Amino acid sequence: MKHISLIFLTISGLLFSCYKPYNADIKAGNKVLVVNGKITNEMASYNVQLSYAEPFDSSGTASPVTRAKIYVTDNPGNIYFFHEKGLGNYVSDSLLFTGYPGNAYTLHIATHEGDRYESDPQKLFPAVEPDSIYAEFDYQETLSKISGLYELTHGANVLMDIVNHTDTLPHFLIEADLVKQYIYTICPPFDACYIYYCWQTFKANPDIKLTGEGSSLNSASVNKYLFCFIDDNYSCHALTYIHGAHLDDNSYIGVSTSEFNDYMVHHRIIYLKNYTLNNETFTYYKRMNEQLRSDGKLFDPIAVQLRGNIRCVTDPGKQAFGYFEATSVSYSAYTLDFRNLSNAQPTIRKTPYILPSEPYGSLVNKAPPFWIY
Repeated sequence: MKHISLIFLTISGLLFSCYKPYNADIKAGNKVLVVNGKITNEMASYNVQLSYAEPFDSSGTASPVTRAKIYVTDNPGNIYFFHEKGLGNYVSDSLLFTGYPGNAYTLHIATHEGDRYESDPQKLFPAVEPDSIYAEFDYQETLSKISGLYELTHGANVLMDIVNHTDTLPHFLIEADLVKQYIYTICPPFDACYIYYCWQTFKANPDIKLTGEGSSLNSASVNKYLFCFIDDNYSCHALTYIHGAHLDDNSYIGVSTSEFNDYMVHHRIIYLKNYTLNNETFTYYKRMNEQLRSDGKLFDPIAVQLRGNIRCVTDPGKQAFGYFEATSVSYSAYTLDFRNLSNAQPTIRKTPYILPSEPYGSLVNKAPPFWIY
């Protein structure tokens, strides 16, 4: 009996010795600057958003930071200024500033209260397009938008290859949108027929898709990277439209009736954004992804505030959250054809990258510019 009691006490001691209370050093009254900014290789206005995080015991929302002075410097010595456009939103001049691959960029912030912040230098890598995109039939468990239940769906895994042409290949963040086209005709009595060219847009990969998460920061190549799954249902549950405003070319703008019906899928278009990440940005997104995928299991990563790359230079003890990134992006679009197979697999063909004017919509008696016939 003494032997059993001794074992129990020993095990209990080991269990309790693993427990260590955590006392967070939280200063409720402190204002913490939150930064969200990105520059790319695109000729566009870049945005930097600033706000102050509310204390943890506050019921309010984050407050925008106004009247700040913001500029970006690069390693050749150039300075690019941002101006405030809306509360807490600062933009650059697209005619004066375009990110150049190979340069490193640093964000500088001076608040109205006199605090100055800087980001770590961020190197902008060249944009990279996939060398090949292809599809393979498969099944996947998906959430039905009609029933709200998970069901086994037949479709195709869409994969990419990127061949390494340098000593090291950077990592990529992949975003993909799927546009389903559908078409129907209405012929009222004693009137001409109306042909409705309609489309609906979905996030093809709602999760953060990073290449090489399980490998080192630099890898030799990207092979058979699965970035989205698309079902091969021949019909789609989609909006019904009526014709609205008459246009000069005798076409009409479709007006939604807010009613849904089942229509045959005419074509599927995949719109792909391929972001080239430097090592620091890849690590940041990787840690973000690990926390988003946590489901409460024992060895899940602990939920903590993601460490950004912003620091206060006037007061090193003052915290700042958020991230400033320099990321190149390439755009490409592809049609996915389940009817005409190639080597018993769905056919994927590259098509011009022409985005729909709206995520959902319809034109009547005239196909939109991105339409696939």
